[in-house]
Amino acid sequence: MKILYFDCSNGISGDMLLNAVSSLSGNGPRIYEMMEKETLKGEHEGHDDREKHHGHSHGHGRSFRKVREIIEESGFSEAAKETALDIYSHIAEAEAKVHDATLETVHFHEVGRDEAVKNALAIGMALEIIAPDKVVVSDIYDGHGTILCSHGEISVPVPAVMALREKCSYVFRSADVETEMVTPSGLAGLMGIGAQTETGAGLTCGTYGDGLLAQAKVLAETEAKGSRATGRPGLKAYLLEI
Repeated sequence: MKILYFDCSNGISGDMLLNAVSSLSGNGPRIYEMMEKETLKGEHEGHDDREKHHGHSHGHGRSFRKVREIIEESGFSEAAKETALDIYSHIAEAEAKVHDATLETVHFHEVGRDEAVKNALAIGMALEIIAPDKVVVSDIYDGHGTILCSHGEISVPVPAVMALREKCSYVFRSADVETEMVTPSGLAGLMGIGAQTETGAGLTCGTYGDGLLAQAKVLAETEAKGSRATGRPGLKAYLLEI
């Protein structure tokens, strides 16, 4: 059995997840080349590429319907598209709850940008290459305090992450880090690729997966950092065989 395992003791973000699965796929250059060459329908339309704060901005963004159309009409494989759609479905549900909207009226800002959509598709592409039998995630650690966005300061864990947490069975813990360690795109990414807890996957793995790592053959491993400085190492990811 081939298992894709994520140690999220240092958090999870969309770029961490992408970098990790691209590395473990053994086809990172091919994946990033595909991202670079892909021109999405309506690229650069209806959003601001300078936006830096998830989806917490004012103004217009892409609707969930528009993002679905862009994904479905992209040049990626059907499997990659399905994964990307799963990821965005989770994000849409969370953002709709936070903003008291519906799936048809919710709009994405940061997570609706071209780069973010390509990231989700590339995660799907990497997952298709890896083809794990199971995806397993450790306890997930987030920071505390506040971060700045266009609305001002918002609490960590951020509202969209809190909404996502209500929809999954992962175990969340707090780290002594005064900033965000878990982003909506990272958590939705785990949910979209079908990651399960060690117990949910029918495995007894021990703290941080030490038990699983001890009994499994490590086929490949990597560490992927995100763009936010947290003072901690990155996401540790393993491709295991048991």
